[in-house]
Amino acid sequence: MAGEGRKIYGGWEVRIQRRGERFSKFFSDLNHGGKRLALQSARVFRDEIEQRYKPYSVKDMSAKPSVRNRSGQVGVRLHEQTDRRGEFDYSYWYWIAQWTDGHGRRRTRSFSIHRHGEEEAYRLACEARKQGLNQAKR
Repeated sequence: MAGEGRKIYGGWEVRIQRRGERFSKFFSDLNHGGKRLALQSARVFRDEIEQRYKPYSVKDMSAKPSVRNRSGQVGVRLHEQTDRRGEFDYSYWYWIAQWTDGHGRRRTRSFSIHRHGEEEAYRLACEARKQGLNQAKR
């Protein structure tokens, strides 16, 4: 039988991402003298990385655009709402601003492109987010 008589060893893997940089290392039980010593080595490595490279703060993250961001402004997105009336579908487009207030609650304001026009609705959404963050003191 294939693999007969072979021992299977495990280990611990540390994977951390800090400020766009990725750190990954595997600590095998076999190379580190057993499970406990491998875990201890993994924790030392993790602690060194966490001490040397601080994570983003909430404030930093609120200003950092996601790779999925299509609007160019953090917390502002384009939204289509579709209403079905009988056999017909009607689409309404909005620019939506989103932020977290000073109490940790999500706040949202939407601005109709039909009512304000594309550029003005976008501008209003950006301004609403900015004011919301200022009121939350972020």
